[in-house]
Amino acid sequence: MHRPLALLCLASLAALPSCAPPKGQNTGRIEVSDTTRAEARSPGVMPVALIEFSDQVAQELAADLTALPEFNTGSRVTLVFGDIANKTGIVSTTDFEAFRTRVRSKLMTSQTVRDKVRFVENRARVDDLRRREQGSSQDLLQEDGRSGRAPLNERYTYFLDGDMYRVARGGDTVNMYLLNFNLTNMADGEIVWSNSPYEIKQER
Repeated sequence: MHRPLALLCLASLAALPSCAPPKGQNTGRIEVSDTTRAEARSPGVMPVALIEFSDQVAQELAADLTALPEFNTGSRVTLVFGDIANKTGIVSTTDFEAFRTRVRSKLMTSQTVRDKVRFVENRARVDDLRRREQGSSQDLLQEDGRSGRAPLNERYTYFLDGDMYRVARGGDTVNMYLLNFNLTNMADGEIVWSNSPYEIKQER
């Protein structure tokens, strides 16, 4: 190929558009821990605050539960996930369920907790099984993602219920969220433990 023709071919190839996306192209993706301007302006609780609070609650709840005498009898107790009531007046139902699910998942995957506790899905499942089996000592467990049947002893079975509140100041510019739990014995309804509220404060 003659030199002028070769140079012309190289110049033509260089002029073709590149298939690679331009550097710095905005995909809209941000880090989970980042707060956007829209979130900062919103009166609702910021997603990062819910994430931080759920991690904090799960960690403190795991430590508190595993320190209880009722959870250190030498046998694993049964823990039934009860209700956590949303009394904040600002956290949406969807956001609150995401928060509740995150706390529950972290608690169930804590090996320290699982060494002492077996988990039942919810109070309604226990009541349904008891009615259906006419008092038979059976329950439905949620362990390692598998369902199975095992004896249920009401004396060593507890319901975990809670309430989440919000205290606002400065026209909602400062919000404090508090979460309180009660642990109730299934056999006699005694509240065997109630925590000092887990709390987080958020300023806009």
